Amino acid sequence: MYKVIPLFILLSLSACGGGSDAVNTALSDATTKQAEEAAAAAAEQASALATATALQDAANQAQQTALQKFGTGKFGQSTFQ
Repeated sequence: MYKVIPLFILLSLSACGGGSDAVNTALSDATTKQAEEAAAAAAEQASALATATALQDAANQAQQTALQKFGTGKFGQSTFQ
C-alpha cells in the first residue's frame, strides 16, 4: 500500500500534464521494479507449493507402504487384531 501512494502521485502529475520526462521515466522504472518483485515472489511461492506437494506425496507413499506391510493396502483400514 505504501508503494502505491507515491506511484499514484507521480501518475497524477503525469496525467495532468505537469509531469516531465523524468517523472515518466521514474514512474516507468518504479512500475517495472514492482512488477519484477511480484514475479519473483510468485516464483518463490510456486517453488514452495511444489516442495509442499512433493513432501505430501512422499508422506502418502510412506503411509501406503506401511499399511501394505501391516496387512492391508488401503488407507484407514487395518487387519491388526
